[in-house]
Amino acid sequence: MTKLFTTLLIAFGTTLFAQDQVAKDVLDRLSSTTKSYKNMTVDFDFIFENKNQNINEKQKGILVLQEEMFRLEMEDQIIINDGESQWIYLADMNEVQIMEHDPEEQIMSPNKLFTIYEEGYKYNYVGAEAEKGKRLQIIDLFPEESGAFMKITLAVDAAKNQLHKITMHDKNGGTYAYLVTNFKSNTAIAPFIFNTVDYPGVEAIDLR
Repeated sequence: MTKLFTTLLIAFGTTLFAQDQVAKDVLDRLSSTTKSYKNMTVDFDFIFENKNQNINEKQKGILVLQEEMFRLEMEDQIIINDGESQWIYLADMNEVQIMEHDPEEQIMSPNKLFTIYEEGYKYNYVGAEAEKGKRLQIIDLFPEESGAFMKITLAVDAAKNQLHKITMHDKNGGTYAYLVTNFKSNTAIAPFIFNTVDYPGVEAIDLR
């Protein structure tokens, strides 16, 4: 009986190790592919759900990334970061706030979404799923230190080694999902700067 129990423990441990290795291989390929792009333009659906509070909200967005710079456009706001300054434009107030870029306060900033798995997380390979002709590899990330999110789930397009969906689970039962609907790389993109002349009457609040 003891020998059988030991054998089962070894088999279970071997399976977990194999799953961890699969997850690492998927993440390594994803990281390598992502870093090979000069820039990325991502159209996405953002879905926020909290069943406990009967919340289900959805909106579309566009994210442009190049190195540490990014431009995030959503229905009610625009965030632009050129690596030194950050502009946050609020459409309903026609107001833009300007502040210095602070990497220490940008842990969950848009440009981290595609590389969030690279440090500070343990990973677990969940399995593969089929969705609209795509083979997706599902990986759960668990933070090594307590933070805003208790789990992050990645769905990676196995054929393209690209992120298809990222879902962040908070401690209050809320989920924040970003579903990639269109992806382009290495294209001509606009400068990462907020031009006030494009927004007549905008109030600029400089916090630098």
